[in-house]
Amino acid sequence: MNAFGRLGLDVRLVISEEEIRDSFRKKAGVLHPDSGGDEKEFSELQLAQEILLSPARRLKEWMGAVSVEADARGQIGAGLMDLFQKVAEIGNAAEATIKLGAGAQSSLAKAMAEVKLMGERERVKSLLAEIGAEIGERISAFPEIEEGEADPGKVMRDLIFLEKWRASMKSVYGRLM
Repeated sequence: MNAFGRLGLDVRLVISEEEIRDSFRKKAGVLHPDSGGDEKEFSELQLAQEILLSPARRLKEWMGAVSVEADARGQIGAGLMDLFQKVAEIGNAAEATIKLGAGAQSSLAKAMAEVKLMGERERVKSLLAEIGAEIGERISAFPEIEEGEADPGKVMRDLIFLEKWRASMKSVYGRLM
């Protein structure tokens, strides 16, 4: 599948979420089964949007479209190891707090657990912002990658981990609510 072509977009890395979503909406109006479109084609359109909205998957799609090879395996950048430690620490603390809240029986225990849940929500929210900033930093390398001046494999590797951590922390945040 060529996700760029499916959405009617030029093959490029530097593209806004708004542009991706606008292109999807235009195509979806025609391809949606409720509008007389084909269900399979609409599903492929949805997948194309998912691919391009994920910076890591967009980079991989771009590499395939322009025949650039890079190895995404290996270790993450040294700077991300500290963030990984934070993800593990905050994730474990949040999970323990969720468990504590679920086991609270008395009103006092529930109230105390709620205070802890609120604190963990703030920590997870802050961590999500930090992860978002790291993703933004990797995305800022996209113009250099398009020009052949940066290693797409390293950027993709970091983005893969960052996106997994973000998804994991979003899940934890949802359970903290």
